[in-house]
Amino acid sequence: MILSEHFLVDDNLLAQSPLESVALSLGYEKKTIIKSLDLVIESKQITVLVGGNGCGKSTLLKSFARLLKPSAGQVLLNGADIHSLSGKDVARKLAILPQGPVAPEGLTVEQLVRQGRYPHQNWLQSWTEEDERLVRKALQDTNMTEFSDRSIDALSGGQRQRAWIAMALAQNTDILLLDEPTTYLDLTHQIEILDLLFELNLTQNTTILMVLHDLNLAARYAHKMIAIKEGTVFCQGAPEAILNHDMVKAVFDMECHISADPLFGTPMCIPYGKGRKVNHQAVEYV
Repeated sequence: MILSEHFLVDDNLLAQSPLESVALSLGYEKKTIIKSLDLVIESKQITVLVGGNGCGKSTLLKSFARLLKPSAGQVLLNGADIHSLSGKDVARKLAILPQGPVAPEGLTVEQLVRQGRYPHQNWLQSWTEEDERLVRKALQDTNMTEFSDRSIDALSGGQRQRAWIAMALAQNTDILLLDEPTTYLDLTHQIEILDLLFELNLTQNTTILMVLHDLNLAARYAHKMIAIKEGTVFCQGAPEAILNHDMVKAVFDMECHISADPLFGTPMCIPYGKGRKVNHQAVEYV
């Protein structure tokens, strides 16, 4: 399948998908953001959306989570129009961490994380040991156990982000959507969160779709990268197949040098620009 004059996608990747769009158009008021988009998210893989600010990444993610109704076309969840399903049915299959979520004043971390179990409750079934186990596991996996009794309002930006991720994990769905999950996190916690998502995919076959701004981290963790430009897919495929100078120039309007990550071998984008220059031959890096 040819997606642009420069990039190819292997049709063998387009297997049965739990999440896809068909002729999807999205917008706000009279402004169209996404234009008649056909897109398949592969099952049991990590897919990362990349692109410049305002290109439609977050808008697309909201639609895939049933938070934004299409102006045309469909989003299919396990083959069914997502807007034909109840909110509770969707929440049992799919969890989302949006940008900048806001919790009610005074809510504690544990109370927030427990919200992730509510889609699984009904008037016949009260809180169970399984619910409790999954809440505790989500707190532990995100290193938030020690903050469980603390108010969300009292947390740092990074701690707050991890609390919201814990809530999404407690939901225990097969599909996880995250909009910039490393926002507000320092580098150590960015890697912790992305490692956690990688392990979820590896050990539990969780299908993960997320928006990331850091191309190098996206290339390291993604099985598939989808580059969005002006409301449509510019190219998609394995990072090592599509992340190159021409793609970065076209999508981000930025000159760069692409080399191999010395630890993982994945593409590493080094942007041109101003800055200090040192004689690297005179400096020993460890």
